[in-house]
Amino acid sequence: MKSAIRYVLLGVAFYVLFLIIQFPAKTAYYFLEDALAQQKIPVKLYGIKGTLWKGSASRLVYNKLPFNQLDWEFHPWALLTGKASVTVKYRNENSFALGTVSRSVLGGTTLENAQAKMSATELLAIAKVPAFKLGGEFNLNLPLLELSEQKVQQVHGRVVWSNAESVFPQKLRLGDLFANLTTADDGVIAAKLGDAGGPLEMDGSLSVAPDGKYDFKALFADRKGRHTTLGRALGFMGRYNPQNKVEFKKNGNISEFGFLVK
Repeated sequence: MKSAIRYVLLGVAFYVLFLIIQFPAKTAYYFLEDALAQQKIPVKLYGIKGTLWKGSASRLVYNKLPFNQLDWEFHPWALLTGKASVTVKYRNENSFALGTVSRSVLGGTTLENAQAKMSATELLAIAKVPAFKLGGEFNLNLPLLELSEQKVQQVHGRVVWSNAESVFPQKLRLGDLFANLTTADDGVIAAKLGDAGGPLEMDGSLSVAPDGKYDFKALFADRKGRHTTLGRALGFMGRYNPQNKVEFKKNGNISEFGFLVK
């Protein structure tokens, strides 16, 4: 008798799981839309197809910024490890992003195998960075990013700013720049900054401690000399040393940058 009841319960559980997996994404979004509005999350989806677990939207609008062709696929077996996990992809005409996002029952969020390509203009619009206009394209490759309580706990990867340029307040061509990101055992996030041989010569480091304190050190120079437009602009950042490189140092707390910390 107990064996029969066990099989019946198992059958019911699989049937419920089947219904959830086949639940239409459009219907799920109908119920989710009110929750997003109450949480003041500025996301709208259009052209929804597929199911809750695997589907797509022809258009996503985040904070009035449009993105085309969003696809998602949930991984239901991750629930057995206490996580909700979903692989998300989006494509625009000149940009894309993909990665697997997992949310633990303990509250932590993990982003794995993230890749993205995005113009500087689009990135600044998303981040709401004021007073700057930049050109070029950002390419991101992050095998791992862990967040807890809206703070980065761990990150490993590389960010490349290709054809970098400052458009405003001054037009300056910089070349290709990169940042290699790692996290030490004590939780300090470190970035090694460098260039690929373009107009701007850059060699620096940035470290951010778990409490938000940061330390930034770098040497900058124009490979054509200090009397160029770029060279004179770099002079406003600090003094030139005997090797004709500008030494720049700054430390503080990232809470100073309100657009980076919500």
